[in-house]
Amino acid sequence: MKAKTFKMSSVLFGALLFALVLTNVANAQDVAQDSTQKKFQFAIDYNRFRYSDSLTYLEFSAGIYRDLITYIPDGDLFRGEFIVTAEVYSNDSLVARKKWKNVNTADSLAEINEAQQLYCLNNFLLKKGEYQVLIRIQDGNSDKEKSYQFPVKINDFTGNKLMLSDIQLSTQIERDTSKSMFVKNGFRVFPNPRAVYGIGLPILYSYSEIYNLAPATSEEGNKYKITYTIYDSDGNVAKSFPEKIRNKPGSSAVEVNGVNVVTLVSGPYLFVLEVEDMETGQKARAQRKFFVFRAGDFAEGGAAFQKREQIKGKGSPGEDADRYDVMSEKELEKEFAYTRYISTRDERKTFKKLNLEGKRQFLKDFWAKRDQTPGTPINEFKRDYLSRVEYANRKFRGSFREGWRTDRGRILLLYGQPDEVERFPFSSENRSYEIWHYFSIQGGIDFIFVDKREMGDLELVHSTARGELYDPQWQRWISPTR
Repeated sequence: MKAKTFKMSSVLFGALLFALVLTNVANAQDVAQDSTQKKFQFAIDYNRFRYSDSLTYLEFSAGIYRDLITYIPDGDLFRGEFIVTAEVYSNDSLVARKKWKNVNTADSLAEINEAQQLYCLNNFLLKKGEYQVLIRIQDGNSDKEKSYQFPVKINDFTGNKLMLSDIQLSTQIERDTSKSMFVKNGFRVFPNPRAVYGIGLPILYSYSEIYNLAPATSEEGNKYKITYTIYDSDGNVAKSFPEKIRNKPGSSAVEVNGVNVVTLVSGPYLFVLEVEDMETGQKARAQRKFFVFRAGDFAEGGAAFQKREQIKGKGSPGEDADRYDVMSEKELEKEFAYTRYISTRDERKTFKKLNLEGKRQFLKDFWAKRDQTPGTPINEFKRDYLSRVEYANRKFRGSFREGWRTDRGRILLLYGQPDEVERFPFSSENRSYEIWHYFSIQGGIDFIFVDKREMGDLELVHSTARGELYDPQWQRWISPTR
């Protein structure tokens, strides 16, 4: 995520610059798909920077593969365009909106391929608060469109506390003093909203800003320390770099860096920046998730293939696994019942046939296979899943069912805690109902639950999630006499 310090005069967007970046990077899923069957989708990223004492510069970038855009003949060329609409909401009220058209041309359709990306960049000036941002991209020459909605929390960067902006990941950073939406503090920053690196993009470039460096009272106090570290998905250090000592240019500073990540095995990583003010000893930390994809890693014998084979079956049953050795058969069966939404039919058949000792070992193996961080004693998946069971039993218990068996309990266990819940109590006109919003799943999905029987047990009547109950006339359940 990112920050910015140049002047603007309103809360509306600044001018848009549109860039075509030809890269050799594509994410693993997209590379595996034929371009004619790829879904119309785009990547979105945002970063927050200080603009003034009361305003934060929220910069967002979007990237869409060039072959997803429809091109039509236009004289001697082919013309493609996509229309971007960006909106910011606060408590359901529209704060700012911008809509613009981006145009790209090609000499021939043959030059367009799945590795090329089109990028756009824009921004908002926002006060401290919590917002919802909606970004929608439409193909200008067809009816294809896609939208993403996500929450953004804006804090200010004021005070005496050492602070960092978000880390903006980039495909390239170069010095530039021209006026452009891509230029910040003398650097032209090319965004990488997909945050994917690999053979075609071996260098991870980053841009960030440091705020509230203390005035120096000594030569040593006129310096600050920079440290970069990359962690793998297990929390282990994948790559570390020597610390850097820099002189303070003032109360704020710009930090630009580039590190080679092409030697990392394909997978997700965490890029961490730490800053220490040597005058006060204050520290600040910022982090960003990124991905490495190298196609060769997934071939048999490749690095990712070997890593997968090494960790297969070595997950942890959890730090509390010893409790299974003293649990009764009834207790074991109760815990396994909680897994109905995530266990397979074969697993349920097998568990039912086992004796007491077999069920104890089966549960340990069941959770170990789903451990997200093999090699560590903590099983995060099991911990989070069972904690949601406990929450559902406490909050959603129906008249005749435990909370985890209710519709809300099932959705909670399968999809996690919703990003936002709208609750509508019973009234003389309507039954009570709830709308659950998930902004980062399947591009944004909703679940609507209604107390159809007026007994306090809210049932699912409609959802926009794939494979779930879909009923566009769901309002009839709220007010059946309407």
